[in-house]
Amino acid sequence: MTEPNPPTANGNSPVPVAIVLPTLNEEEGLARTLEDIPLEHLVAAGFAPTFLVVDGHSTDQTLEVARQFGATVLMQTTKGKGGATREGLDWARTHGMRYAVLIDADYTYPGTGIASLLSLLEAGSDLVIGVRRPEFNPLGVVRAAVHRIGDGLLNYLAAQLSHSPILDICSGLWGIRTDVVPGLQLESTGFEIESEVFLKSFRSGLRVSQIPISYRNRIGEAKLRAVHDGARICLAIVRHSGAARIRADPLRHRSDTTFREPLRDLQAICLATDAHDLVVFSPVARLAEANNLATRLRAGKIGSKVTVIPYDPVKQSVVGPPSPLPLDAAVSRDGRVPIVVSLPSDEPGSGPMSVAVVGLPNTQRLVYVPLGEDPFALPSTIDHSGGYRLEPGAGARFRSLAILTASFHPSLGGKELALLTANADSLKVYRRVDETQRASSLTPIDSST
Repeated sequence: MTEPNPPTANGNSPVPVAIVLPTLNEEEGLARTLEDIPLEHLVAAGFAPTFLVVDGHSTDQTLEVARQFGATVLMQTTKGKGGATREGLDWARTHGMRYAVLIDADYTYPGTGIASLLSLLEAGSDLVIGVRRPEFNPLGVVRAAVHRIGDGLLNYLAAQLSHSPILDICSGLWGIRTDVVPGLQLESTGFEIESEVFLKSFRSGLRVSQIPISYRNRIGEAKLRAVHDGARICLAIVRHSGAARIRADPLRHRSDTTFREPLRDLQAICLATDAHDLVVFSPVARLAEANNLATRLRAGKIGSKVTVIPYDPVKQSVVGPPSPLPLDAAVSRDGRVPIVVSLPSDEPGSGPMSVAVVGLPNTQRLVYVPLGEDPFALPSTIDHSGGYRLEPGAGARFRSLAILTASFHPSLGGKELALLTANADSLKVYRRVDETQRASSLTPIDSST
């Protein structure tokens, strides 16, 4: 465990975070899971993590392993994973933790994913869900495939009944703001706890982000019973999807909302690409925001390379050796993800238009994210996009079947599209048009295509 108040790179007070691990006879899996969590990276990013092991009275060496890693041990007084999760969240909130990250203690989820979750929580998300991308091995292909089909059916049921873009209703790696937990009124005792948290968060209007994570074979004996617990999860989905909208008191009092929400959208998009080499083009006047974005991307994508390049918004050239800003060639074909933080307006002297553009390498598309007061502004200097435009607050419902079908698509582009769609309040996809046509003539097509 880290120091209670470790110093941070930026000099700000560290953000207290509880990493909650429900356990029951998980001595080997717990040790591997704790070893896998990048504590030094989290501390350098400005967090003060505390390991909290909520134990259901293990009979092996689980408690000894927890103490060896300096974890706080909380002996469970309720039953099941749901009870352990609720007790862990209550402990985190009452002990002043701003965020709580839940991770299964069987080594199935990567500890590096915690950094991505925390970076999005800091950017304004209330709940961040890790969407599993299984790593199959020859010994577990059949069993893993069966579980994946079962999970897919549960995901579709949850998305269809709740009209929410849920990609992984049973994920065992997720993070949440502790101040929104009381309003969710959690009551689950078993493995259906994740479905209750996720569905109630969507129903209460919380800001939910979903990012891709890898998923490994577990260490130790599985506790989940496929038929029995699957039925309980199914019933929980039906119950929590059909209820009336709830109020979760998300405490929206934030002082830095000007760039915070678009920053969250940008981070979610960049994390959805799974890329680790990003280039941020920014006008000189927006360098502070661009550097802030780059810092958060580095914090959320361990091992990533993020380069910030200033450019002249009038001449549309980078500062330094003269070369055109690669807007038309922004779709990366060399593995890098270019991000244009702001584009110039057509009107002389009007200053930069607050729009960000992200080039997605797998789908070969562009994403336009409004950063200014007008969420629907699209620069007419862009002659052809062939990309997506985020329109926050438009209120369009997602087509859950299309999203889930894309999430199971074998190509990285299909998965990228599913995650992109799931992270947007409303999404329009534009067909590619001729270079001589203006952006205003782009023809919107349905987001499910």
